[in-house]
Amino acid sequence: MEMRKQYLPTIMLLFLGALAILFIEGAVAQDKGDKESQTEHQRTENVPSEGMSVNISGKLALCSHDDRGHILIDVNGGAAPYVFKWNNNETVQNRYNLLSGTYTVVITDNNGKEHTERIVIQPPFPLMAELIEKNDATCGSSADGSAKVEIKFGRGGPYTIEWSHGLRDELEATNLSPGSYTVTISDKFNCSTDVTFEIGEGTPGIEVNESIQDITCDNESGAIHLDVKGGSGNFNFEWSNGQTSKDITGLTAGIYEVLIQDAEGCSLLRTFEVVSSQSELLIEVSRVQHNLCAGAEDGEIDLEISGANAPFTIQWDNGKNSNRLTGLTAGSYTVKVSDATGCSVNQTVTIQEPEKLMAKLESSVEMDCSTGESKAYVWVKVDGGKSPYSINWSDGSKNLKEIEVTNVQEVTVEVIDADGCSIKERLRINSFDVQTGSRIDFNFRKLQINALDEVYTSESLVFESEISEDFIAWEWDFGDGLSSSDKDPIHVFNESGDYNVTLRAYDIYGCSSVETKAIKVLEYEEWVTIPSAFTPNGDGLNDSFEPLLKGVNDFKMNIFNNWGEQVYATSGLEFEGWDGTFKGKLLPRGSYIYQISYTTVQGKKIQETGSITLIR
Repeated sequence: MEMRKQYLPTIMLLFLGALAILFIEGAVAQDKGDKESQTEHQRTENVPSEGMSVNISGKLALCSHDDRGHILIDVNGGAAPYVFKWNNNETVQNRYNLLSGTYTVVITDNNGKEHTERIVIQPPFPLMAELIEKNDATCGSSADGSAKVEIKFGRGGPYTIEWSHGLRDELEATNLSPGSYTVTISDKFNCSTDVTFEIGEGTPGIEVNESIQDITCDNESGAIHLDVKGGSGNFNFEWSNGQTSKDITGLTAGIYEVLIQDAEGCSLLRTFEVVSSQSELLIEVSRVQHNLCAGAEDGEIDLEISGANAPFTIQWDNGKNSNRLTGLTAGSYTVKVSDATGCSVNQTVTIQEPEKLMAKLESSVEMDCSTGESKAYVWVKVDGGKSPYSINWSDGSKNLKEIEVTNVQEVTVEVIDADGCSIKERLRINSFDVQTGSRIDFNFRKLQINALDEVYTSESLVFESEISEDFIAWEWDFGDGLSSSDKDPIHVFNESGDYNVTLRAYDIYGCSSVETKAIKVLEYEEWVTIPSAFTPNGDGLNDSFEPLLKGVNDFKMNIFNNWGEQVYATSGLEFEGWDGTFKGKLLPRGSYIYQISYTTVQGKKIQETGSITLIR
């Protein structure tokens, strides 16, 4: 800190000089004709006028001997116009180029009312300030220097203090970076003095060169890249957004500050701005016309484009390039609008349509099965569109949902909804070509073929129907309390007896035809009779060895000679029997071994073995 005693002699000399100046300026003012005693006030009102007020402004103090003052008068109240008369006989309203001293003016309004003002312009008065303390920055990039000034002499406060780096009304400044500074101190009359000084640096500072990536149409986010030099050792980075890396990316537009510190504690605070130059391209859908009817092509879209740099390029996904589309079907349409800078915006607009208007014709026929006469009823079911609906029938009927028709082969209906959408439907009616007397028939057979023609209990029978296409439903009554709705059912009679099996078929009009057949069901019998000998001599009596079967399925028979050689084999329920030959040659008389196997109707498998005598 600098010594303060060396300024005291100079201050005293300046103070004496100021007193001498005041004496001289006062004498000059008296020579100008102002005989009033000088006071510290700017002005005094000697004779105020009722209803008249005066406001005095201007430069009412001199800052140097070469300086000159001026007086500005603003009169309110009274009656205009006003007459001004100064103590030097001037009649102007405002006075300029004035020395220090007291000036008197008498103001007279249009009614003769007078108002007197005495205005003092202060003489020059010394304003002195000096730098009393200064601390240099620790390094070239650190803002840790400080300085302090002191006002030594002046007219008195309040004082205005302005530092060249922006600080105001403070005698001491901190956080100063190396460089030149000026402090301007002004008194209440705007007379000022300057104090200039340098803040030095202890060590070389940190130098930073930045590369800023602003936000553009091609760059959706900004970035700041730093090139840091100088300082000592490694650097630490503290960004205002919380990041600690040298470079930061993914930034939005705005102000970013970074505090950089080296290993010795030298620091540098820098501020950067990321600017967005993206175009404010706006697309407004000003009008959308939806389709009134499903499947129509009368949709329209109008766009208004603003907030960007013309000219604009418009490209729709359907190939159009206008801001107005017409003749559109229902669906989504996407437009890409680009401006002169290359920025683009996409927007999708949907053309809607109502639910499709649908009409379905249905009919029913009332048939007199005994006479074959019929009449038809036709009705329409309407879905979709917008109600209410208008209904027009081909027979001239209107707004009826159901009509009765006779002797008509085709019916047409047109339905129109509230938006004018329409649909036509046709229905072919076949009720007047009814063929009566259609017949039905049926047969039955055994599901498992055996040697018996009769029907026995526990046998599965297949009933095969012969039904005309006119019939749409049928039912069986087997006479044993059981029934079926199958077209070709399988049935088993569990008890013997005589049964009437009835097939009843129904056509689309509810008329029916009936066919009934009687079936005799016998109690189940099962036996196999095997002869003990046969005489194959061609006399037609007992010429072959043939077992008699009843109630048997899957019959097989093998015959062997006494040496175990097979001489005959057969299978199935229909066979001619063994004629006593082997490979076309007559075998000698004697005993032969037979082996038979069969399956009963109940599914039981049986095997039997015995001997047979061949007699010649």
